[in-house]
Amino acid sequence: MSRFFYVKLALENLKKNKTLYLPYVITAIGMSAMYYIMQAITWDKGIGQMRGAEDLRMILVLGCGVIAIFACIFLFYTNSFLMKRRKKEFGLFNILGMEKRHIGRMMFWETVIVGGISILGGLAAGIVLNKLIVLLLLRITQLEVPFGFSVYGKGLADTAILFLAIYAVTLLYNLHQVQKAKPVELLQSTSQGEAEPKTRWIMTAVGVVALAGAYYIAITTTDPLGALLLFFVAVILVIIGTYCLFTAGSIAILKLLRKNKRYYYQTAHFTSVSGMIYRMKQNAVGLANICILSTAVLVMISGTVSLYAGMNSVIEKMYPSQVKVEAYSLSPESKEALTEMAESTAEECNVGIKSLAAHQELAVSAVKNGGEFVLGFDNVGTVSYCTFITMEDYVALGGKAEELAANEALVYVYQGDREDTDYNFAGNAFHIKEYLEDYPKGLLGTGAIVVADSYYIVVKDEAVLEQIYQTQLAGYGENASRMEYILQLELTGTDKEQEYTALLKEKVTNYDETTLRDGTSAWITEPECREDGRARYSVLYGGFLFLGIFLGLVFLLATVLIIYYKQISEGYEDKGRYEIMRKVGMSHKEVKASIRSQILKVFFLPLVTACVHLAAASPLMRRLLLLFGMNDQILFAICVLITVAVFAVVYGIVYMMTARTYYKIVE
Repeated sequence: MSRFFYVKLALENLKKNKTLYLPYVITAIGMSAMYYIMQAITWDKGIGQMRGAEDLRMILVLGCGVIAIFACIFLFYTNSFLMKRRKKEFGLFNILGMEKRHIGRMMFWETVIVGGISILGGLAAGIVLNKLIVLLLLRITQLEVPFGFSVYGKGLADTAILFLAIYAVTLLYNLHQVQKAKPVELLQSTSQGEAEPKTRWIMTAVGVVALAGAYYIAITTTDPLGALLLFFVAVILVIIGTYCLFTAGSIAILKLLRKNKRYYYQTAHFTSVSGMIYRMKQNAVGLANICILSTAVLVMISGTVSLYAGMNSVIEKMYPSQVKVEAYSLSPESKEALTEMAESTAEECNVGIKSLAAHQELAVSAVKNGGEFVLGFDNVGTVSYCTFITMEDYVALGGKAEELAANEALVYVYQGDREDTDYNFAGNAFHIKEYLEDYPKGLLGTGAIVVADSYYIVVKDEAVLEQIYQTQLAGYGENASRMEYILQLELTGTDKEQEYTALLKEKVTNYDETTLRDGTSAWITEPECREDGRARYSVLYGGFLFLGIFLGLVFLLATVLIIYYKQISEGYEDKGRYEIMRKVGMSHKEVKASIRSQILKVFFLPLVTACVHLAAASPLMRRLLLLFGMNDQILFAICVLITVAVFAVVYGIVYMMTARTYYKIVE
């Protein structure tokens, strides 16, 4: 026997099964390329030296882990499908005299060839596409584009090791499957599972309960921090519910359709429903996988697109002015000194000050129960963020003047309820004279992005503000909030905004504040400018968008491959059935109508279910986006609808392309 006999036999087998292996190899090349690209970008030295690189690297490391785990699961799952299609072939080899150890050698060389092409092709594609993907990432995050071309050696090694390990495990699994099976079992493997499955009502009930629990969590969870903790619980429940309902619930629904005589006794529906009932047991897992992957694509892309699209509104809330300086417990002398520093810095930078506004506020966290605000988080109620300001400062920053008594207040509810007529803040009673419909953007500050309910309360004067300050100081002690002095500037241009901020930061850092208030040293935070904030948020939100698109493509690639293999599997299983139907008198037109009816039911059911999952998850997604300051519900709804529309078009195109393969096999 020739020393290259098994290599030649392996090559010949792969050629004969190219319709099965070619999509598998292409997908494996794509996944290995994506893993290398993610590794190369994560540890790129040029990106590591850029501003915001730490946040971006944290996001990309997460992406590397997700791709590695998913590649292991998906390639192993796809390999099991290939083995199922080829067991009959291996059984025939065995019956014709080839021992199982010889089949094992042949399978070894098949794995070596497929793995070698996949790994080398993936690394080559990754090296070529890496620069293009880096340019896309830097474009999204609005970072500078570095010049040069580099190859990340450790990334090449890590990618090769990961995928070699995957192929080694799949080979061992395949050898075990062939070794334990008898030749007759191998020959009959493709016709197994023909008995009509029983309706498993317990599994159906488990699926319904799991999905109901996930939907309940998504719809009723109002606390963003709670949403973050419960998100993974909801994901697990959705996965369990989807698998249970596709496995057991789909059979129950098909049997109900069969009982509906008006629907069932039509040519197209009769053959499609009866055929699906018999094969749904073995097809349910594949359909559930398509549904879950589709849901993952929709959730990731719609969420990250919403976050990126709403970035400007978050920046406007966080940075209502071009430059902002925050200080705590300053003496009157230090307030004047800070203003003088701001003005002198403008002269040194040769930039004009369009406007300079200063105000004092007190931001305190408390637990709200009705109209009662109680200090301490061990109380029953809703954690709330209350910002107090005097009428004088409110008017100075654009608010409308109102006459207030010492026990009256104006209230702007950014997030929370507007049902109270009176507030009692730790013993300080206020009658709500009016709920404000809008609020000067310069006064929103941090309260506009906190995850708790936010209340802005305008009080009469500094005496009332001081009284509230002393109350919360007594309640919280060393953890009490400090009186905050905020200086906001608008410059005549943006070209020197960052230069001005850097120089002001240097002066503030060197400023010696010696005045004490209540035994606590005063301090001034580093000045911030809108352009620095924009750069920081561009990296953070752009990184999430890039990760969402990148992982979305990985999951979409997997979805396409599963759909393709399901079409092939359905085609081979239906070929004999439809030949019999033609022989007993069914016309070609009726056969095609039956095929179309079955394919539409099977392959669009996961898409419809994924859209239902997305609709149920939308409230939870909105809560999670609040953690990043994004609360524009209309923008979120638009992004979700556009994502669903684009994905549905792509899904339809994939369906039409793979359906052609099915028709060719059947006809």
